[in-house]
Amino acid sequence: MPHHRSPHRSSRYLFAAIALLLVLSLPAGPATAHSFTRNDANDSASKIDLRSVSVSHTSTSVVHAVRTWNSWTPASLQHDSFFLIGINKDNDAAYERCAFIYYTTRLRGQLSNCGSQFIRYLTVAKVNATTAKITIPKSQLGPAYEWYGGSFWVGARPCRNVCRDFAPNTLPDILHDLTPPVVAMDGSQINTWEVSTTSTFSFPFTVSDAHSGIASWTVQRRSLESTDGVWSDVVTGSTSGAIAPDIAGTGGRFEYRVRAWDKQGNQRTGQTRWVFEATDVDELLGPGVFDPAATPVANVDAFGGDYVPLQDPGDSYEWTYVYPDDGFSRAIRFIGPGTGDWVVELFINGNSVDTISADSLPDAQRQLIRFWTTASDDLTFRFELVSGAGFGIDAVLI
Repeated sequence: MPHHRSPHRSSRYLFAAIALLLVLSLPAGPATAHSFTRNDANDSASKIDLRSVSVSHTSTSVVHAVRTWNSWTPASLQHDSFFLIGINKDNDAAYERCAFIYYTTRLRGQLSNCGSQFIRYLTVAKVNATTAKITIPKSQLGPAYEWYGGSFWVGARPCRNVCRDFAPNTLPDILHDLTPPVVAMDGSQINTWEVSTTSTFSFPFTVSDAHSGIASWTVQRRSLESTDGVWSDVVTGSTSGAIAPDIAGTGGRFEYRVRAWDKQGNQRTGQTRWVFEATDVDELLGPGVFDPAATPVANVDAFGGDYVPLQDPGDSYEWTYVYPDDGFSRAIRFIGPGTGDWVVELFINGNSVDTISADSLPDAQRQLIRFWTTASDDLTFRFELVSGAGFGIDAVLI
């Protein structure tokens, strides 16, 4: 909630006076989330001097509780005494909702507009000798509000003209944020080889909270082949706004998400985003065999900063995929340059399946050379140079 100038404390006494008249005129009728408690000193001669006020949640309502220093009975409120929860939904000088706990033949709860308009009856319960609770539908409260608890006791001196107590005693009132943070990001798939030359890639998103503010956020991931559904934390933070942490990929196919918490414990989990993380192919660092053995060639646009080119017709790169027997289908992707004038032939398990040329690809590094979908087989892939130069498998996505 935006924090403008708070209303003067005297406005509480005005609403309290109106509330007292309203309680006397109201008709007698049949009667998940964070919690927060504000303690109050033993600072009033009132029989129902407040010791604390608190708020908790159900799925559709909030539950406000008032606790006193002294024991009291419902019938002891019959002499124009009552409890009040004052609710300010827009942080101006006026309270838009007043919830009362009072006695007329039994303990009752009612909601008004803090003036002459009765809105509805509320569920109220006395849970022990000093504590009562009143339940307010969230539909009456909006996305966030500020509130206070009050007690008004009419009795013997010095309370013959009403002893009042407030919690908190001074402004500001207590903020109650009912709205989870906002988490937003592009849901399109990230292919790491398209956005980075290393296994580390940027993962942009935004988090914000208009009321209590962002407390923390966490980026999580799990494998698309996950069978236990467990998410792992990757990176955490506490800033708000547009965020783009660098994430070190591990190779494979994952889904990522962002979870965010505000300062009152409301939590939001954003949409998921697929990220395909390539593995660098290099004679020393990656999968596969080059025949003949070759030395990686530096290229600032290549994945990992280099790639191994096939030099002469008949040179080849061969790699065997071992199916993990987990029931998942995989589209295996081979990444390489689109530059040069090369032509290669692709063999799978010794059988020729395709001929690929540089002319069929964009003239740049880190292109998708070929993919092959498998659901149950071990496969041996071999790319053999037919003609030209400049071809080399740069990365593989499993």
